[in-house]
Amino acid sequence: MQQIYRTGILQISGKEEARRIKVVNVVCFASGILVAIYGVAFYLLLHSLLILVPAVFFFCPAFFGMIFLNARRRYNASRIGMHVLYILIILYYGSILGRVTEVQLLAVFMMSVALLIWRPQEKAQRIICASMPIICLIVLEFIYYFDLVEPLPLSQTTQNIYRWMVMPVVLYLNYLAISLYQDNIMDLLRALRSRNTSLSGSRREIERQRRELEKYNKELEQIVRERTFALVKANTAKTQFIGELSHEIRTPLNTLAGLSELLSDELSRLNTATGAEARQMARNMNALSRNIMEIVNSVLELSKIEAGATEELRPEPFSLKEWLRHTVGIYQSIASKESIFIHLEIDSRFPEMVLCDKMALGQVVNNLLSASLKSTPSGKNVRVRCFHKQTTMFLQVCDEGKGITDGQIDAILEPFQQGDREMYRQFGGSGLGLAIAKRKAEAMGGNLQVSSMPGEGSNFLITLPLLVSEEVKEIPAAPAELPGLPADSRILVMDDNDIDHTIMKHFLARLGITQVWFAHDGAEGVEMARKLKPDVVLMDLHMPVMNGHDTFLYLRKDPELQHIPVVAVSSDAFREQELEFIRLGMDGYLRKPVEPQVLHGVLEKLLRFDTRHPRTAVNGQKVEQPDPAL
Repeated sequence: MQQIYRTGILQISGKEEARRIKVVNVVCFASGILVAIYGVAFYLLLHSLLILVPAVFFFCPAFFGMIFLNARRRYNASRIGMHVLYILIILYYGSILGRVTEVQLLAVFMMSVALLIWRPQEKAQRIICASMPIICLIVLEFIYYFDLVEPLPLSQTTQNIYRWMVMPVVLYLNYLAISLYQDNIMDLLRALRSRNTSLSGSRREIERQRRELEKYNKELEQIVRERTFALVKANTAKTQFIGELSHEIRTPLNTLAGLSELLSDELSRLNTATGAEARQMARNMNALSRNIMEIVNSVLELSKIEAGATEELRPEPFSLKEWLRHTVGIYQSIASKESIFIHLEIDSRFPEMVLCDKMALGQVVNNLLSASLKSTPSGKNVRVRCFHKQTTMFLQVCDEGKGITDGQIDAILEPFQQGDREMYRQFGGSGLGLAIAKRKAEAMGGNLQVSSMPGEGSNFLITLPLLVSEEVKEIPAAPAELPGLPADSRILVMDDNDIDHTIMKHFLARLGITQVWFAHDGAEGVEMARKLKPDVVLMDLHMPVMNGHDTFLYLRKDPELQHIPVVAVSSDAFREQELEFIRLGMDGYLRKPVEPQVLHGVLEKLLRFDTRHPRTAVNGQKVEQPDPAL
């Protein structure tokens, strides 16, 4: 029996599908046996072959054939065949035996079996198989009503015996259906119990993992806090170190640049050959000090870029054509000493006025021109081209230098990379200019592309968004001589370096200011300010006794001195440091080494136009007004 019930199940992995196959096997086996037994019994009762032959020779083998179909893995055919066989039994025996058959009970059995052997997802099969017995009952009622089939003659006694014999069969079949439903429910309960046990175990495991995850999260948060604190501390220490190092380097460089310029001016009075040679040496010393200063500035600029503290872009309208002519003119005077020719080519269709950050663009172009001039030998050319295409403008710098190999192009755009060692020994440089140019171009929304042919030269292409401006603004030409300032101006310089006193005195004398006093610290400077009532105070920020910050606050609190404009003169080169003092209320900020042109511009605004804190600039650049609360 077990062998028959499990026919076709071994090939099935799913429990639900195996259970449905087992239901078909059980129902078909029981139905085949019952059909054969009752076919013989009714034949002995009625002596009619119309009952015996179909039961024994058709319906019984057919039911066992459904089991055979399951063995051949024809599961759907077996299910449908079982329903068809029951429909034929209901129609055939219901027609020849009449109403005494009680086929309604078989129809109920068939409807319940349909729900057992089809999955809930197989709605169409369920509906068809469940509705087939109902259709059969309607057909039988139609046959009975119109007497389409003449039933076998049965006496009252025979009808009673038949009914008593059929009743156990129907009850057994319905019991079988209920039993199968019960087995199904028990399987479901066992599956639910197993799943619940599994879920309980999973919940416990999930809870355990959640606790471990919380523990790991806390540990990770602690590690992140510690690492973040260490990084912030290291970055702060790095910034402080670079700032202090910059100040320490700029202080002697300022002295070197100032003394070399002072020495050059003094030697210019000598007309002898020795004086001319010494004057050239002084100029070379001044150029060397400014070259070192440029390297220091590049290190600071790169440090700010890598720290993500780049300055906000300040686009302004200007004539790019005139600006390029002015810039190339400056570099042409430098290149002419090496017999290098710079050719400027500007597309005639290029817009007259553009909107761009002139300072950032200047850093890009200056670095590219400087790099090209270093690698271009005497007698060769450097070409600068300016053109545009739709909303994009292009600046191209081409030289006829040694060129760069493909493997070195990516390297030279990284900090402190100069290409190969031979190029570095020949041309020198810090390897910062191109890296800064590339990052500045990207900050302006563009890009820097480099191509080169070894032995023929290099090509640098700047790509930037083209913003056309309708505003008319010309670039004033730089005057050959700085105009003098009011001769009666009174300047107080607070600085602890005697050499800086000499340099500043020389610069102010060139600007026409002779009434200059010097203090070596903040406390001495405050006392001198009370006595002298100067027009402007030029103050170093790093002084003994009282530093520049405290001295400035003291001057601002004194009703007699708070109106005097104060300009910081310091080697601190970080933009944040400069803006901190400007927002504090200082009237200007000059970086060392001081440029005479910048010093003249700041003092001219303070002395000629307004002496009531006009907040002139940081190295000539306009800044926002400070908070009055400060």
